[in-house]
Amino acid sequence: MADTMCSLPLQQLISTINTKRLPIILQVCSGIYFQGSVYEMSGSEVCLSTGDLVKVIGLTLMYVTCEDTTSKQKSELSINHKGLFKQFPEGRRYQSLKDMFGVKVQETGDSCLPFSFISCCELTLDDLVVGPGTVMMALLVEPRGMGETRRMLCRMNGSQGGSVEVVLPLCCQGEFYECFSLQEIMSTAGLCNGYFCCVEATDGAERPLVFCPVYEVEARMHMRKDMVRFPSSLEVDVVEVTDQQEDMPFIAPLTLDELLLLPDHTFPAMVQILETPKVDHLVRSGWVEELRVNQELVLHGKVSVTMALLSSTRRHKRQYFLVSEGYGGKFRRRPREFLSVFELYVAATQAPGLRVTVTQSSQEAEDDVTDLVVGEELEVMGYHIRAQEEQQPNPKQNADVLICRRIEELSEDEQEEEGGSSSATLVLPLHWHGLFREVISNNKKYKIKDLCQQFSLPLNVKVASRDSNLVSDPLYGISSLCLEGVTVETVIQASFPTSPELCFSIPTRCLSMVIYFTQHSLPWPRDEPPVSHVDMVTEVTELFYLENCRLIYSQQPPPPRPPKTNLSSARKVTPKPCNPEPLTDSYSAQSANGSDTEERLRKPSVTCKAKAPLPLPKVPWKPAHSSPTPSHKFSEPLQSIKPQGNPYEAVNNSKKEGLSFSEDSDHDYESADLLDTIKKMQEFAMY
Repeated sequence: MADTMCSLPLQQLISTINTKRLPIILQVCSGIYFQGSVYEMSGSEVCLSTGDLVKVIGLTLMYVTCEDTTSKQKSELSINHKGLFKQFPEGRRYQSLKDMFGVKVQETGDSCLPFSFISCCELTLDDLVVGPGTVMMALLVEPRGMGETRRMLCRMNGSQGGSVEVVLPLCCQGEFYECFSLQEIMSTAGLCNGYFCCVEATDGAERPLVFCPVYEVEARMHMRKDMVRFPSSLEVDVVEVTDQQEDMPFIAPLTLDELLLLPDHTFPAMVQILETPKVDHLVRSGWVEELRVNQELVLHGKVSVTMALLSSTRRHKRQYFLVSEGYGGKFRRRPREFLSVFELYVAATQAPGLRVTVTQSSQEAEDDVTDLVVGEELEVMGYHIRAQEEQQPNPKQNADVLICRRIEELSEDEQEEEGGSSSATLVLPLHWHGLFREVISNNKKYKIKDLCQQFSLPLNVKVASRDSNLVSDPLYGISSLCLEGVTVETVIQASFPTSPELCFSIPTRCLSMVIYFTQHSLPWPRDEPPVSHVDMVTEVTELFYLENCRLIYSQQPPPPRPPKTNLSSARKVTPKPCNPEPLTDSYSAQSANGSDTEERLRKPSVTCKAKAPLPLPKVPWKPAHSSPTPSHKFSEPLQSIKPQGNPYEAVNNSKKEGLSFSEDSDHDYESADLLDTIKKMQEFAMY
């Protein structure tokens, strides 16, 4: 650290600095100063610690502190203060206007005009008398050669307000002395440290005043990315160390987003990495592994590139790529796979005339819909979305449908009659599931830019010819790629100093690292930049792919909800009370004499596992393989008892009699479970 014995208060040192010497380097010597309130600093915050180096690059006068040396009172004066001041005690006196003007020219040159002065004696002109103590401002002086006597044009305040211009000869004799504005005092090195008093004091007393300027210091500090601004009135002691620390680099760290805000003429430039990309980066290219701390990079520029997002369709090892529109390879279209009729509907709205083949048979439980067979070829003709006012009582008639045309190949004899092929129209509900494959009629090659412009996305493609400008084309050899969408990425083109011609694109949205500019020279001769080859393919991770897909597909509507199936076999039955056939006489006699036997015969039952089973008709019956124990009231064994009739005929008879059914029930599945249970009970009773 510099010798603290030479340190000065920041206010005193800044006030003596000549702005022509900037920039200068100061070192803090007086502990720690912290201005913690952003409010108090008008949006700025600064922390000066002992030993910190501050590189002052600019000074802006904010205001002037005026101190009355007699009463020790201080006040702040604006730099545009209109009052005039004269030196205390009296400054230089001049015997003529010519002497005063000559001194001003010697000190400040021909730019001395305008300036203010005071006449201590009375001046008598032809038709005007200027009293003593009048403040006048010299505006113009006649150049030499205009006449024997040169004259000065002056302005003074009139007795009744306003201003009056008078012409005084330079040879005018008297006692004159200068007066100054606050801005003149602060801008003149020989005046700013002197004593002054007001020219027009309200009480007439002349009290000595001392002026102290307060500057806004614009500086750069080590490892601070932004310029720091603080007032020179901070109570810290500093020492100037410009000569000792002239070569000290003041590093200003920048993020990639901040690089994008820099002007274009900043590039190309050499930078060094301060913080490497985070572990969860979204880029998987090989150059990412070489981005380490202290690694130097060559930044060639910043550009906005239209890039396509592609993904491989491999199930085990999927890859994702960002491909620039300048990619030189060509693609062929590959048929798309559709897993439902709704996907066909979405694709048909984007590309009319879609033709597909059925790759999985479909046998849906719909009465008015034709089944689909593997190998059939369909052409999407249109669709019908039923409005709210078109709703029908039958739920299956309310389903939104896709209208297709079935293309059938005819035999030779039929072709002569029909003209080659026949077609039949069919409708497919949008909620149907199935497997369909797109039919592609041409084998044309496309640039990636043409694919994005001519077709709706997503689109299945395959690289037919690789990009010859790339050393290794990662897309070539992948059997199938899905072109998901197009995005505009702002990238920074960079390269390593060892191979500055091999550029790669850094997506600023994917990587977050901190760099700083260095003073190292570019790795090529001056004004002879190499021909750069930009990598057109950037491999990204699944996380980046999913985030982009979320943005791409967030605007698409959700698939339709399938309507409730209204199966005729799953109708809800409201049973009537079932009266069994009358029992036999023997059974009646035994029941009358033995209630215990009757109770034991009624005890076995079948449990229905439906959510809300309907009550079954209670009919006495004997469970299979049962050996009832005779009651102590009967000595004779019981006879085999069979009911007179089937206990389930009542349910079948109720169907024939037209019992009420619930067509619009929200719990059709409960009726279906009940009928399945009844069917199992019928089978059980037959054994």
